[in-house]
Amino acid sequence: MEKKDHPQNVQKALLVSRYATPLAILLVVLGIIVSNPVGWARDISLFLLCFGILFNLAAGWWMKKKDQVHPAFMGFRLALNLGSNILIVYLLGGYWSPIWMLLALTPMATAIYDSRAKTLGISAGVVFILVLLQALRGMNSPLDWGQVAARGCFIVLMSLMINDLAALARKK
Repeated sequence: MEKKDHPQNVQKALLVSRYATPLAILLVVLGIIVSNPVGWARDISLFLLCFGILFNLAAGWWMKKKDQVHPAFMGFRLALNLGSNILIVYLLGGYWSPIWMLLALTPMATAIYDSRAKTLGISAGVVFILVLLQALRGMNSPLDWGQVAARGCFIVLMSLMINDLAALARKK
C-alpha cells in the first residue's frame, strides 16, 4: 500500500495521537492496576479510558480519511480529551500520583500545532486545574503544594519549549 502524504495540520494531529494516546492509556491502565482504586473511581476511570481509546482511534481514522482537520474539530477533540483527563486525574489522583502527567498532554499537544499564546493559555489553564484538584483533595501540606508547583512549572516550561521547537521546524 502506498503511503499517502497528508497536509501538515493532519500530520501534526496524527503525530500527537501517535505518542500522546499510548502514554495516556499507559498512565490510566497502570493507575488502575497498580493502585487498585475501588468503586466509582475504578469504574468511571475504566469507562473514560475505553471511551477515550475509541474516540481517539475514530478521530485519527476520520482525519486520515478527510485529509484535513478543521480547527473546530481540533478544539472539540482538545476539550473532550482534557475534560476526560481532568475527571480521571481527580478520580485516580488520590491513588496514583503519576496520573497528573495526563494533564500535561493537552498543552504539550497544543504546542505542536498552535501558537505560543494559545500554548501558554492552555498551559496556564491546566496548571489552574491542577491547583484546583489539589485543593479539592484537601492535601495541603507544604510538600503537597511544592509538588504541585513543580508539576505546574514542568507543564508550562515543557509546553513552551515544544512550541518553540515546532516553530523552528516550521521555518525550515
